[in-house]
Amino acid sequence: MATVAVFGSAGAVGLEIARTMVLQPDVTRLVLVDIAEDKMRNEANDCAMLAEKMRLEAVEVVPVVTDLTRDGAIAEVLAKYQPDVTVQAAIPISWYTLANSVPKDIWKRVNYEARLGPFLPLLLSFPIRFMEGWRDAGAPGKVIQLSFPDIVNPVLAGMDLAPACGSGNTENLCSTLRMMVADRLGAPTREIDIKLIAHHFHSWFQRSPAEMPELQQNMFHFQAFCRSHEVTAEMLGDPSFLQDLRKRYPYQRPRFAATSVVKNTLRMLRNDGLVTHVASPACMGGGLDARYVNGGWQPVLPQGVTLDDVEAIFARARHADGVESIGTDGTVTFTDRGNGAMAELLGFDCKVLKPEEVHARAEELLHCIKTLRAAA
Repeated sequence: MATVAVFGSAGAVGLEIARTMVLQPDVTRLVLVDIAEDKMRNEANDCAMLAEKMRLEAVEVVPVVTDLTRDGAIAEVLAKYQPDVTVQAAIPISWYTLANSVPKDIWKRVNYEARLGPFLPLLLSFPIRFMEGWRDAGAPGKVIQLSFPDIVNPVLAGMDLAPACGSGNTENLCSTLRMMVADRLGAPTREIDIKLIAHHFHSWFQRSPAEMPELQQNMFHFQAFCRSHEVTAEMLGDPSFLQDLRKRYPYQRPRFAATSVVKNTLRMLRNDGLVTHVASPACMGGGLDARYVNGGWQPVLPQGVTLDDVEAIFARARHADGVESIGTDGTVTFTDRGNGAMAELLGFDCKVLKPEEVHARAEELLHCIKTLRAAA
């Protein structure tokens, strides 16, 4: 018997998580938390009806309406329900919302020149509050944190607020690669094994205006096997392979992020040690194979690859995402290019972000975006 809580369950990703999670026999109580009362209660009812039709085992669906910005609200819910796994899917402003928050000509430049990294204050502020609430509740169970996990989760770890892992991004990239290899070889996906070490940048790139040479300069680690026979050279030797990857990678598909969450939740609940590709396991700052054993994610590296090699891949990708470095205390330094674009286009100048400044800088950045939008 296990309790899973989904915070932000009325959002685009949260509702997909709820609909998929409720069908899993391992989950006997699903706690759905959001401020949008009508939408969330309708979703809870939909989940209960899905379970009634699709599963034999009993499941309790508990809707909880609360303002997560209220002091103590997060800790109250977690302390009351003591979830085995909690999903932090409450993202006050998503990448897709940002894209529609400023004039399109400016957004096109910001997206390409600044990248996502310099928007970190907006993506980090609530996760800090959430993990503080989790800590104040006595740190029940484990947390899957979804907001920009390849950057946010290492920062949280530097603040002693580490979640267990993220989900989505490179997990979707791994699935896309597996399906592509299977299709090209005419083999079932279950007979394809993918070894992928990648970062949010590599996912962003697939649907970005960036040119292929940038990916080649900041390449992810990729190996493909069919029935234990390596076929990597065959795949990458075809000039169309990486171009086809860009066409096939899913864009703005909340369901794929949701299925990654459910997959990782089941690995954690079962503690079965099965290897799967995970976004930022143990706050490593990128996606790679890992197994969940003894209450934590442990990386599983391809033969001949070291942790230093992994960090080198992540460091190059972070830089391409607009982040120069992440300090051990959670202080983030942004690239000159990224910060320069933010200053020029949005009027937001933040070369270095310290943990204690995150909430204030988030408000400042949001004000800059609103001002620009009002003037358009």
